[in-house]
Amino acid sequence: MTEVVSRDQREFIYRLSLGLARSKIDELDGSVNGFIAELGEWLCSDRAYLISLEEATQTISITHEACKKGVTPQREAIQNVPMARFPWLMNQLQTLPVLVIPEVEELSSDAEEEKLEFQREGIRSLVLVGLKLEGQVRGILGFDFLDQSRELDSQTEEFVLQVGEVIGASVHRQILASRNVKFENSLYRYSDQFPGVIFQFRMYPDGHVTFPFISEKVEDLFGLAADLLSKDAQPLLNLIEDEDKASFFEKVDESRRCITPFETNFRANKCDGTMAWVEARSVPARLADESMTWHGYFFDVTDRKHSESEIEKLAFYDPLTGLPNRRLLRDRLAQALTGSTRDHNHGALVFIDLDNFKNINDSAGHLTGDELLLQVGQRLKHTVREWDTVARLGGDEFVLILKGFPADTASAAARVEKVCEKVRDALNEPYDLNGIDYTGTPSIGVTLFYDHETSLEELLSQADMAMFRAKEDGRNCIRFYDSMMQKKVSERLALESDLRLAVRKNQLAVHYQVLVDEKGSPVGAEALLRWHCPGRGMVSPAEFIPLAEETGLIESIGYWVLEEVLSRIASWKKRSDALSKLQVSVNVSARQFHLPSFCSTVMALLRKTGASPRNLKVEITESALAYDLELVEETLRTLRSMGIRISLDDFGTGYSSLGYLKRLSLDELKIDQGFVRDILDDPNDAAIAETILALASALKLSAVAEGVETKGQLERLVRMGCTRFQGYYFSRPLPAPEFEGLIEKSIKVRQRGAW
Repeated sequence: MTEVVSRDQREFIYRLSLGLARSKIDELDGSVNGFIAELGEWLCSDRAYLISLEEATQTISITHEACKKGVTPQREAIQNVPMARFPWLMNQLQTLPVLVIPEVEELSSDAEEEKLEFQREGIRSLVLVGLKLEGQVRGILGFDFLDQSRELDSQTEEFVLQVGEVIGASVHRQILASRNVKFENSLYRYSDQFPGVIFQFRMYPDGHVTFPFISEKVEDLFGLAADLLSKDAQPLLNLIEDEDKASFFEKVDESRRCITPFETNFRANKCDGTMAWVEARSVPARLADESMTWHGYFFDVTDRKHSESEIEKLAFYDPLTGLPNRRLLRDRLAQALTGSTRDHNHGALVFIDLDNFKNINDSAGHLTGDELLLQVGQRLKHTVREWDTVARLGGDEFVLILKGFPADTASAAARVEKVCEKVRDALNEPYDLNGIDYTGTPSIGVTLFYDHETSLEELLSQADMAMFRAKEDGRNCIRFYDSMMQKKVSERLALESDLRLAVRKNQLAVHYQVLVDEKGSPVGAEALLRWHCPGRGMVSPAEFIPLAEETGLIESIGYWVLEEVLSRIASWKKRSDALSKLQVSVNVSARQFHLPSFCSTVMALLRKTGASPRNLKVEITESALAYDLELVEETLRTLRSMGIRISLDDFGTGYSSLGYLKRLSLDELKIDQGFVRDILDDPNDAAIAETILALASALKLSAVAEGVETKGQLERLVRMGCTRFQGYYFSRPLPAPEFEGLIEKSIKVRQRGAW
């Protein structure tokens, strides 16, 4: 399972959400200061701060700031600065969720004013998060780096974005509270213009209550006339929600007995049938006749309550489906473990992942994908019992907590499996996604718990591993956790750790495999990544490349490979021999290919290395095409306009479609080695290879046969009309020096008529 943010980051967001939600208005400044200081330490920034944007004056001011020792604070310097001074920055924050400026010195001329300000503050790099309220930026969460260039990986960017959303909700709350304070200062002078209700409340010894003075706004807030309430306050008190009456009158009675101010919130059922949250504040005094009266106000705080509710939702509920999120799941699971101990019965944690969810997202769009997730959540809720929990972790991952199964493990497992079969059947039913018919399947992993035998984190990990086992076993199936899964996961984590170390210590290498024509003449090469791990020996690309893609390492590795290959091409160009004429293919992962910066990155590396684009061929797989075809085609056209050729690798093994072949700017198809391997023995493989060659010819594309290992395979492919070949029959992939020697020797070998 690939998580959006790390466990420590999730815990920080959890603490942040709870801390801010539980802070009173007068405590919020201190809470925000503390969390901003902690955030600054987390990101290793020199200065962390919160900027408020004052809508009325169109100015910005730093309200909270935390600096490293020795770093000059900027809070006093940045107060009531006009927004108009920084138009580029305001526009960027309105359109980008997170703005990262890795080098201030490299800012464009459009940001000249901003650049001067950042230089004045001694900033080299900074990260800014716009805090939006009602679609407009009302605050900025910022981090300055004085001596380092800072960029964010996708995980950290998602983390600061989520933090910004939580802090933004609290900024909203402070804005509303600030309005209340300003409003309270003008209560008596501007009662007629005041949107709330100013009142004088009197309680007589016999229990009779009146409002000797109450502003006309009472009719707007409650729907009752002021002159009616001046004689009898009971009609207004009757509107208080039954569940809130006891607390309200308890506060009033305490205020009457102790002659102390009171403040309380209650729900009121207005005369028009709607419900409002009302804040009541009052300062009491005892009169000579022992009755109680100074004055107070009622204020509609429904918006503020909604804001507080939003903070709670951010902390505990998934915003799309409304289901409990990971934080609330942890609480529910802890309760289930306690219940299992108390009642001596089994529970089950069920991890559900939707098979091929990415396909529906890529082909029909994220709105359709969201509709599928909504329907899945509803089906899960309707399938399990009301005391069970359905949660969404994120993406297409759902978790169930099932309770109340027998103490006998075998019996419990049998009953849990039946529940999971019902879940699978429900999710197998067709979906109507806004007019699109879709049938999907789930992979389901299950782990049992009993009497606090296993920790909460271990249970989540076990269910996750069981789900991956279900994926490996063909999907749309149910698998229970066992100890062998733990071993496999431990091995995978160790491999990931070694791979990260390999990237840092430059243990990866590029080898080159020759590409020849039908006469055996070298016409190109394919750059292939190899990893010799000191503790493992040679690690198969089939093992570490999928891992690099899952962990996101493929982007940095892909960049390094591209730079390495282009540098090698540039060095060969200077030789003016056979090597200088070779076209070198570089495999580009779908993730790297879909980066908006991919084309500009290639251009920059061509300039940096001095390599000719005509010596470069970019190889993509069919999975890279399972995306927005218009954007894919735009990328391909840009690359080809630079003189780079495009090759479609492993053709026939993925999401093959003749439709996209005629729409996309391609130069070459590569026949997968799986069809070449048995071309002499399997008529079906031979037919497929021949069909691909005919298709390439019809579309005026080149064709390359991969994996040629015998003379018989070569001769058969030549008879079929293939003119480009690659495989061990000609050469294994070789380190650059050995490959160079091979090419030099090949001229003499070819003169003798054979390889």
